[in-house]
Amino acid sequence: MVGLALPVLAFAQQAPATPVLQIQTVAHAVDSLDKTVPFYRDVIGLRVGGSDSLAAQPMALNGDQSKLTGTQGAKFRAAVLSIPNAAFDIKLAEFTGITRKNFVPNLQDPGVVTLVLKIRDMDQMLAKLKAAKTTIVTAGGQPINPTGNPNSKMRGLVVRDPDGLFIQLIQPDPLPASAANSADMVLGGSLNLSIEDSARTLTFLQDATGFVVSRPTGQLGASAPAAMMINLPEARWRVTHGSIAGTTLDFGLIEYADVPRAKAAPAAADPGAPALIMVVRDIDAAVDQWKKAGGTVFSTGGQAIKRADGASEVLVRDINGLMYELTSHGAQ
Repeated sequence: MVGLALPVLAFAQQAPATPVLQIQTVAHAVDSLDKTVPFYRDVIGLRVGGSDSLAAQPMALNGDQSKLTGTQGAKFRAAVLSIPNAAFDIKLAEFTGITRKNFVPNLQDPGVVTLVLKIRDMDQMLAKLKAAKTTIVTAGGQPINPTGNPNSKMRGLVVRDPDGLFIQLIQPDPLPASAANSADMVLGGSLNLSIEDSARTLTFLQDATGFVVSRPTGQLGASAPAAMMINLPEARWRVTHGSIAGTTLDFGLIEYADVPRAKAAPAAADPGAPALIMVVRDIDAAVDQWKKAGGTVFSTGGQAIKRADGASEVLVRDINGLMYELTSHGAQ
């Protein structure tokens, strides 16, 4: 997490074969596209891809789609938004016609995803957030310098989107070089994952995906400015950074301590529920590797959904309760 860096502990690791070809998208179930798309488009400043998703009518999920998502009788529509200079997109998924439960966890709860966005101008962003009546998590409701360095102009703010997903906004100092070539407010993105236990999570991710550590696990500790930014004044934490072999998306794995935590496992359709969509080489081998590592299958029937064209997909959970969609494109 930006601003949460602490002293590190050595962590020996090997590099198992990775079944992952690409981390494609961060999916995020929403209560209403009509409410959440304008937030990301007009307030955060992301671009909506493809056709007009808000004009599209919800489509009934067929049998295979219902098995994949663990739903029955649901209708569905979605919107994809691109993040400049990031290795992934955001997919907002709206399920209707079924019972849903809002997923509004605490930031420190295992299985929680925080979207980290580098931005150009915090003052402009804050004005837009306040005009949209956005829920601000940071203590005092104002951006702070999370580094504790009085010579740094970095500013950080944590907010929730309309469905409760955490977003950490960081104005870097200095701005990245890419800022000179674009007028976009958002300049890049990454992900923080709240986890239950660092050692167990690393072992799982290495065994299940071929995860490679780039910045080893830190010791439990805290800094007052960073604690204010995430509004957890009593917390300590340790952070590990890394990525899945062959991919470029940086994950910050954060284990919190000294604050109540409750591992939650929302359903795929529950507003606020996140999922990471990953393209894999062989769906059966990937699921087998996932289960041997200690993960579970969420999709109805416990098996991948396979289509006539050879493509296949399945929803699985990691040991922290976070959901992933594994997908294979089949023969090309």
